[in-house]
Amino acid sequence: MCHNTTPAHKAATPPQIGPAMPEFAPVRLPHYDGRASGPHSLLADVAAWTGSEPMGRLLELFGGALPGAGTAEDLAYLEAFSADHWDFRAGRERHETAPQPLHPEQEQAVAEAALALGLGADARPRLQHYTHVLVLGGLVASCLFRTRFAADLLESGTTADHVTGVGGFRPLGGPDLESAASSGIDCGSFEVDAIEASLKRAFGIDGEPAVDEGGDPHREPARAWKVATYTAGPVTVRAVAAPSSKPDLRRADTVDTCRFWADRVADLAPGDSVLVVTSAPYTAFQHCDAITHMGLPYGCAVDTVSVDPATLPEPHFRKAHTASGYLQEVRSAIRSMQRLYGIAYAAVQAPPQIPRQKHARSAAIR
Repeated sequence: MCHNTTPAHKAATPPQIGPAMPEFAPVRLPHYDGRASGPHSLLADVAAWTGSEPMGRLLELFGGALPGAGTAEDLAYLEAFSADHWDFRAGRERHETAPQPLHPEQEQAVAEAALALGLGADARPRLQHYTHVLVLGGLVASCLFRTRFAADLLESGTTADHVTGVGGFRPLGGPDLESAASSGIDCGSFEVDAIEASLKRAFGIDGEPAVDEGGDPHREPARAWKVATYTAGPVTVRAVAAPSSKPDLRRADTVDTCRFWADRVADLAPGDSVLVVTSAPYTAFQHCDAITHMGLPYGCAVDTVSVDPATLPEPHFRKAHTASGYLQEVRSAIRSMQRLYGIAYAAVQAPPQIPRQKHARSAAIR
């Protein structure tokens, strides 16, 4: 629930955040190299992020302070505090949320703190080779520039066995169609069609894919799924949409699709490595979610890199960051850190597991 006192429809557009010398040292996001590193280090990383200087500065700017009663309690405080002060969406989609004006003294300090907390696009691939590159979908513009960023990474020296774009059966709306028209690309009817078309453009793929699918996305999008597979030289390229884990309540979300991909398509197992590709300022929360839902359950290494839309050459892609936008995504990161901490803590308490072995994929997905 949004407790912001400024109505969104009356919000003035705040000044854009420009470059400045950083005030804070960067805080490392949680690091996971697979089961060999174990969950204990994740607990320490989340604790360090939660109690960091830039987080303390953000709280101070809005009259808060951590209780200091332990990481779980501090995260609970941050979740509640951010709901009261930094939740500007009020149930809306991100692209539907108007920027909120802040006091001039808060503007630059918020940006500096958020970037130090890992919301920027500074991270680079740590490994030379990954088993999987996983490109997260979104609006058509995001699909286009994230897939191009992934292709650029592979052209610049990073290698991978598989590249997958994950989307959903979300019908394309006005902003999607505007981006498609500006870019001259046929993105079909759904988000998964847009990520597939973007992958084909980014990797120069011609021809038709091998398609496995089930359900009717037009009549029951929550129960439909699709896997479209292409071959681009030595790399397998896929576009994946999943059924919802709660089909009677909603369409599949990103977590549903990533789990479906991990279990039914990629068959993730210990020893695998995943490079997640997204865009700033969503880096921190999507990295934590990737460890929560793929790294820990499957024992694979997870890294996350981001492209910064504010630096893109195309005006119709470029998006300047605002202080209120950074605060919204700090809240997202807090909630994802809270989930990751809970899963890692449970893993520490649980008895050792037998390593999961790779197995032949379902006959329904080839």
